[in-house]
Amino acid sequence: MNAVFRSFVLAFSKYSISPKARFKDHEDTENRYILLFVPLIGFIIGGVIFICSEGWPYLCNFELLPAVVCVILPIIISGGGHLEGFIKTVDALCAHKPREKKMEILADSHGGYFAIIVCLSYFLLGIGIWSEMPIDGIPILAIGFVMSRALFGLSILTLNHADESKCVSYVPDSSVLRMVEIIILGLLAMVGAYFMVFFNASVGLACVIGALLTFLYYWFVTHKHFGGITEDSAGFFLQLCEIIIPLAALLAYKKWW
Repeated sequence: MNAVFRSFVLAFSKYSISPKARFKDHEDTENRYILLFVPLIGFIIGGVIFICSEGWPYLCNFELLPAVVCVILPIIISGGGHLEGFIKTVDALCAHKPREKKMEILADSHGGYFAIIVCLSYFLLGIGIWSEMPIDGIPILAIGFVMSRALFGLSILTLNHADESKCVSYVPDSSVLRMVEIIILGLLAMVGAYFMVFFNASVGLACVIGALLTFLYYWFVTHKHFGGITEDSAGFFLQLCEIIIPLAALLAYKKWW
C-alpha cells in the first residue's frame, strides 16, 4: 500500500502542476504503479473543461476564447511534461538524420526551429478545431483525456523500448503485476470508449478509431526511427492523440466523411 501511495504522489508530481515530490528510500521501485494514476489526471482535465463548458453560454458570447481555454488547460494542468516530449520528438523526426543523431536530439533540452513551427501549428490547429466544436461534443472530448492517458500507459507497458529509454522504470519487474496494470489500463480505455459511443454513437466511434489509428502510427514511427519507444515519444503520442480525437469528432459532426 505504501508503494501504491508513493506512485500516486509521483504520478501527480511528474505529470501535473502539483508540487514535485521525491522519496529518498527505495527510489528505483517508486514508479512501479505510476502509470495507473496517469488517467486520473486526464479525468481531472476533462472534468475541469466540462465544468467550464457549462458556464460558457452565460459568461462568453464568443467561440474563440473557450477554444483557447480548451487547448491551454490540458497543458497547464499536466505541467507541460507531455508537450516537451512532443516537441523533442518532432524535432528529431524533422531532422531526417540517422537514428543515433535522432536520439541525441531527444536527449537535448534545446528545441530546434522544426519543433517551434510544428508546436505553433499544433496550437493553432487545436484552437481552430475546438472553436468549431458543438457544445454537446464536450463530454465526449472530456473522456478523451482519460482514454489518451490510458493508451499512454498501455504503450509503455506493451511496446518495445529503445535502448536509451527510461520508460523501463515504469514497468514492474513482476510479469503478474505488469499484466494486472495492462488489464486495468485496458479496461479504462474500453470504458472510456463505451461512454464516448454512449453519448453519441457516430462521433464517439470516430474518436475511438482516431485514437487507435494514432496508437498504430505512434508504434510504427517509434519502431522505425528510434528502435522503440522513449518517454519523450510517449509524450508525442499523447499530445498527438489529444488533437486527433477532437479532429475526428469534428469531422463526424460536420459529416465530412
